[in-house]
Amino acid sequence: MHSTDSLPTAPVVSVVTVVRNAEPLIEATIRSVLAQDYPSVEYVVIDGASTDGTLAIIRRYRADIAVFRSEPDKGIYDAMNKGAALATGDWVIFMNAGDAFHSPHALTTIRALLEGDCDVICGTTEKVHVDDVETRRFHVSPGSPDTLWRSMPTSHQAILVRRELQQRHRFDDSYRWCADHDLLLRLYRDGKRFVMTTQPLCIFDCAGGMVRDPMLYIRERWRLSAGAASLPRRLMQFGGEWFHCAVWGRVVALVRPLMSPALLRALRKVRGTAGIPDPLKPVATR
Repeated sequence: MHSTDSLPTAPVVSVVTVVRNAEPLIEATIRSVLAQDYPSVEYVVIDGASTDGTLAIIRRYRADIAVFRSEPDKGIYDAMNKGAALATGDWVIFMNAGDAFHSPHALTTIRALLEGDCDVICGTTEKVHVDDVETRRFHVSPGSPDTLWRSMPTSHQAILVRRELQQRHRFDDSYRWCADHDLLLRLYRDGKRFVMTTQPLCIFDCAGGMVRDPMLYIRERWRLSAGAASLPRRLMQFGGEWFHCAVWGRVVALVRPLMSPALLRALRKVRGTAGIPDPLKPVATR
């Protein structure tokens, strides 16, 4: 971790990691945070009373962790609220077990925004999709905050919120999947200033972590969107998602095993879902 003495005027970014029983994942996340070359980082780690080797790994890096707490919690958003409450920086970003910054320079690239007068910074996410056919990567730039009623502008690993706002508003842990989305929508409806940037801030493995219940995910966004969009718009948006999930998704699940890998890759190119080249895979040359 870099000393804040080298650049005392840099706003302090509190990076919060919450974890429970993630022994195979936690070290890579810790190393990603500690590798940041931004000069003012406070690292907060909240462990949910892990029973595997997670704690032993965290303790190896304890000298570089500003705040560490290990105790039972009521779920991921309860743990994230605890981490935010213990943070003392100007900004808060969550980089949970299995998450990683896009590069050691991720925070440095947005220093001008951190020194500005906005309340929320939304950056670009590199999403990684791995299946039995190929690895696909997508750079997903944040959408307009005007569409927050229906979807997150980017992943929470690419979002920084002013600490005082994060602590005041807190995550509503009655949500299973969408408390981060709900918090952002409340901030936007309260008139807080959002800035969107194309700077890549994180890498998100779409196959990692918990498997999301798609129907519950739709229901939770229906709930949080109440009052933020008209009923017809909500019905069209979430009714369409329900149909895609309940009907079309089942058709795809039946047809996909019949497709050869070559055909599936060709269809992805036509649909624009092939992603960008995997940087770890050699590029064929003539």
